[in-house]
Amino acid sequence: MVLLAALGLLFASPDVSGTYRIETTKVVKVKKGETGHARVEVVPRSDAHVSPDAPISLAVTSGPALTLAKQKLGRPDAKSTQAKGVEFDIPFTAAAAGTDEVKGTLSFFICTDKLCERQTQQIATAVEVR
Repeated sequence: MVLLAALGLLFASPDVSGTYRIETTKVVKVKKGETGHARVEVVPRSDAHVSPDAPISLAVTSGPALTLAKQKLGRPDAKSTQAKGVEFDIPFTAAAAGTDEVKGTLSFFICTDKLCERQTQQIATAVEVR
């Protein structure tokens, strides 16, 4: 049992979470019936980058006050940034007054000179509909 645990540590994926940060729009204010946009960006450290060849996806949901244009965004929706990261624009329509949230699961590969590791992060942006 101890040998299996030791082997698991040897083959565990390295922690690359310090090689990037996720930036999101904090609060989007929009009038009922109008289109709003939430933004999600992966900002790599200078010695890292988001793989331009690996799969990338952003699955999003919202509450009843919002109607999302798309619930799944992928490589064609991701815009490359100058910092070798990616950015997603999440359009939605404000259907009802109140507060709501755009939430999602972002999956991408972050790479350095030595490795590429898959990352999955939860994102959230508050929306105020007037």
